Amino acid sequence: MKNKTIVFLFSALVILFSFACKDNSPLKSPYEGAVGTVIAKETCNTDQSKDYWLIEIFSASSQQQQFGDKLTLNGITYTNVIKTAGLPENLKKVGQKVGFDFTIAGTATSTPNCNVTSPVIYTLKIAEFVHITPAVF
Repeated sequence: MKNKTIVFLFSALVILFSFACKDNSPLKSPYEGAVGTVIAKETCNTDQSKDYWLIEIFSASSQQQQFGDKLTLNGITYTNVIKTAGLPENLKKVGQKVGFDFTIAGTATSTPNCNVTSPVIYTLKIAEFVHITPAVF
């Protein structure tokens, strides 16, 4: 009798866990991860802290590796460029390597409402950073 009770309880637990896990898929992070290099800065605002910085992504942690757009800048063609206003002050240097987690807009946009005489802006997808740090590679 004792063995039947144990077998019954064990079977009930297995069935319960099977149904609990039936429709669950692997965890999908709400953001992407990547590493890249700061390549340029837009010039749009008299308050330069509001300007966007351009980053070329060269490696991402997801299967989707292409998040940005193609851009030719000073004769150099970059293939995976995004822009962000969320770059910390200590990383605002052209050539700076950065690692970051981010979300990204689906379509490329130009920066509106510039208040400088000769704005330098680019039509690119805008990334919002969740985490960012200097990268060493």
